Amino acid sequence: MRSVAMIWAVLALSGCAVGPVFTPPEMALPDRYARLEPVSRASAADMRWWQHFNDPLLTHLVDTAVAGNVGLAEARARLDEAAAIARRDGNRLSGDADLTLSDEASLGVSARIGLAGEQRWRAQGSAQRLEAAQFDAQAARRALLAEVGVAYVDLRFAQASLASRQQDLRSRKQTLDEIRRLLDAGAATQLDLLRAQTLVSETTTQIPALTADVLRQRNRISTLLGHPVGSLPIDLNYPGAQPKPAMREVRGVPADLLRVRPDIRQAERLYAAAVSDMGAAQAARYPSLSLRGSVTAPLDGGDRGGTFMAGLAMPLFNQPALAASVDIADARVNQAYLRWQRAVLAAIEEVESAQADLQASVAEQAEAAHLVNLNSNALDLSRQLLTNRGTITVLDVLDRERALSAARAGLARSQRDQAIDYIVLQTVVGHGHTLGDE
Repeated sequence: MRSVAMIWAVLALSGCAVGPVFTPPEMALPDRYARLEPVSRASAADMRWWQHFNDPLLTHLVDTAVAGNVGLAEARARLDEAAAIARRDGNRLSGDADLTLSDEASLGVSARIGLAGEQRWRAQGSAQRLEAAQFDAQAARRALLAEVGVAYVDLRFAQASLASRQQDLRSRKQTLDEIRRLLDAGAATQLDLLRAQTLVSETTTQIPALTADVLRQRNRISTLLGHPVGSLPIDLNYPGAQPKPAMREVRGVPADLLRVRPDIRQAERLYAAAVSDMGAAQAARYPSLSLRGSVTAPLDGGDRGGTFMAGLAMPLFNQPALAASVDIADARVNQAYLRWQRAVLAAIEEVESAQADLQASVAEQAEAAHLVNLNSNALDLSRQLLTNRGTITVLDVLDRERALSAARAGLARSQRDQAIDYIVLQTVVGHGHTLGDE
């Protein structure tokens, strides 16, 4: 009985672990962004930014991707692995058991319990890595949502570019027909005809590449949604408009990122796990309780017997190696803290840059739309003058067609940039990755 009491006393002492005390990392942050208005509450991690586009198809693509994306499934598998490791380390006792069969079955058992809480530190580190894996899964979802949104915007941009170029082709063929009539009437030259034919040919040669770009974007979406190319059961035909967000105002302060950015939360949990690893390394330098015993059960049904002994194991001769392990763990703690700092600084930079990009693309889109109107009116007027044999040349009309085509291409690209910049801003401030179900 005294030996059993001693064992329980030693086990109680093992709860008094030595080692570092984890303190959540801190960083001096500005009280506001340079371009965002501050608010008193954190950003909503479950804000569904894709619904700001008022596009049911985009919402459907997001839901389908979350259910079927292979990369996200891989992140969930990593989470399952971390959960299993945490369960193992939370219930594991160092030791082994051997079964020997002869005229009697003999079960030998040995175990080691670190008196300074080594196993507790390891279990705590595994639990913290499980939390990091949960944030890793959220980060994977965050990246996936942005990829789906950008791929959809790029698809619509490619389709709009193709439609615009097809419109250019029809317009230039119309101009070519008009020049042929003028040539028959003696009001145009053979050079004018060659210029118009060249413009039609240039436009025609650009259409195959644009068609291929549309197919590439379709393929990208299919892969993101977890479907083999060519098997996506979703209609992605062009509806005649590019995605345009409702431009909800984004507010917040840099400190919000520490709470809502999963990559920052993941880095913080990995830092905590590194501290636990250092605690385990320090605890390994202390004595451990050694438990040994055996149980015998004769196969002929005789009396059962057993022995049980306890002792202390002193790590005397490997102290230099154990001290080096502590130094290694301490260096890894410092690395993990610096990675957390780097993640915070990068996140603040991303928000500031994304806001600047969005403001620029909004202004560019407005000017691009105005430029299209100006060039469209100029082309209409030029054709009227050419038909009425006014003071204008065929070359002027062809130049107006080129200018209108370039303006339409610029408008389509600015609309694409605005939509993508909006997605990027919503993503970097930490919106949408939890979908309200974490």
